[in-house]
Amino acid sequence: MEKITANRWDDRKYKVTTIKEGSPDDLYISCISYEPRTIGLFKKLDSGYKADTGLVITNEQFEKFSKVRENKKEINNILERMAFFNNLNTLSSSIDNPIKIIIEIDKIIKNRFADKQKINITFDITTFPRGELLTVIYYLRHLTIIDTIRILYISPKKYGKWLSEGYRYSTIPPFFEGPPTFEKKTALLILAGFEYDRAVSLIDDVEPSALILGRPHPGTSKEFRDADEDIITKLKRTRRFTKEIYDIPANDPFLCRDSVKEIIQKNSQSHDFFVVPMGTKIEVLGTYLAYEENPNFRIIYPVPLIYNVVNYSSGCRDVYEVLLKCDETAKK
Repeated sequence: MEKITANRWDDRKYKVTTIKEGSPDDLYISCISYEPRTIGLFKKLDSGYKADTGLVITNEQFEKFSKVRENKKEINNILERMAFFNNLNTLSSSIDNPIKIIIEIDKIIKNRFADKQKINITFDITTFPRGELLTVIYYLRHLTIIDTIRILYISPKKYGKWLSEGYRYSTIPPFFEGPPTFEKKTALLILAGFEYDRAVSLIDDVEPSALILGRPHPGTSKEFRDADEDIITKLKRTRRFTKEIYDIPANDPFLCRDSVKEIIQKNSQSHDFFVVPMGTKIEVLGTYLAYEENPNFRIIYPVPLIYNVVNYSSGCRDVYEVLLKCDETAKK
């Protein structure tokens, strides 16, 4: 079963309840960052919301920043006041080592849910780093004990003037190595975001024979579309794209999945594909779902030198709820 709904964050009537009415969720996963919206879903949980275990993650690269400490303190205050979780686990991880999160989740499942046949997980991906997000969602979708994963994502009201700068390196997250033949030419499909530096540096590193650009349309807001068009225009001025620009939905992971699959299918006879999801987390999820159905490409992600920890985004706009019912297709 696939389902997506979008709700206004400032709608006071809208609250996040448990996946199964009248029954606690088994595991709730979230990641604290420097963005204000990292707190958003904790404020939208219904007063009666319960989960057996909560896993709240921080990234060690950002823990020193005052905005992260402030957000962590506010979240702890909410959790102490509301007692959403019977058991709370915290983890300091690293964007360079996503496997550490998988090991922690594996411990929780073995220790807390060994006697259960099926469990339900709520996964707040709002401020999850993309590489970790891809690795964790792959792992969760391949566990036989999971019945349903509910993905929650809050889009911001406004992005900062810049999100990141520079380019450290590119990485293929664990599990997304794909089946390269080394007999075909290389194609690079970029799902455009706001960051020019990383995109152009990755293009120069990969040196693809075919360079394809995905425009996030429809997007999650007009402001997002306008800012992204500026980046697309700049990329087109400085690099030669060999194919038409494709519209790829940034507000629906299932439509995004279908678009990515279609683009690859059109060109896979002659090219091995790298796909770069640099847009919304909804597009990251859509790219994952395309890989899940047909892992005939590789996912690659460029890591920046610095993030705008002071003014990356502000406010909360919409809450997206994506329901993924696990079946044997995902676990193959």
